[in-house]
Amino acid sequence: MSETVERRRRIRQGSSDPDNDDAIRQRKRRARRTAERARRARAVRRQKVMAAAIAVFVLLIAIGGTMVLRRAWATSTLSEAVLGYRGQVKKCAEKEGIKEYTDVLLAIMMVESEGEGKDVMQSSESKGLETNSLEPDESIEQACIYFAALVDIAHTFEIDDRNALIQAYNFGPGYLYFISDHGGKHTQELATEYAKEQSGGEKVRYLHLYAIKENGGWIYGFGNMFYAAIVQQYL
Repeated sequence: MSETVERRRRIRQGSSDPDNDDAIRQRKRRARRTAERARRARAVRRQKVMAAAIAVFVLLIAIGGTMVLRRAWATSTLSEAVLGYRGQVKKCAEKEGIKEYTDVLLAIMMVESEGEGKDVMQSSESKGLETNSLEPDESIEQACIYFAALVDIAHTFEIDDRNALIQAYNFGPGYLYFISDHGGKHTQELATEYAKEQSGGEKVRYLHLYAIKENGGWIYGFGNMFYAAIVQQYL
């Protein structure tokens, strides 16, 4: 009987063949090495895909986030669009008896809209209307009427504090009532306390440089507790 035939017979009968066992072990080692190389290749591909996804995400944040962060890096300079409204704001302020607050109103406009769009003073809601429902002329007129009303309330409670008026433009007249019971002067602590009370403690993300510097970038979900400080950058 030839060696090959004998080997086959032993394999069928379950007997071992050293040469064949070595070949099987070698094939298994090659299979394991091949599988390991494939695993490593898949891991490298996943890392590349993840890196690409992160790069795309960062790029989208850089592009899309610009609209959110654009006002964060304030230059403390009024835009040309805002300056173009100076005459109109001054005229309306004089009409309402608050001429001395012309620069304040322009600074508010800068923070609210940078002088762009329709409702440049974001004052439509103070008139009981939907947001951005006023044209620029109407927006400025309503802002002056609203601010003059805040000045009257402040005088009633003997509040002599420009920042309290600015913060009340954002929070509403209720803030002046609150201030009158807490020393009559605006402070960041009082604005924060008021926003916390009105929001029930709910926090929302706010990616403005001032907020990021102060607390990592959040405000309470009622108005903007940093409003007076941000407007002040333009005064």
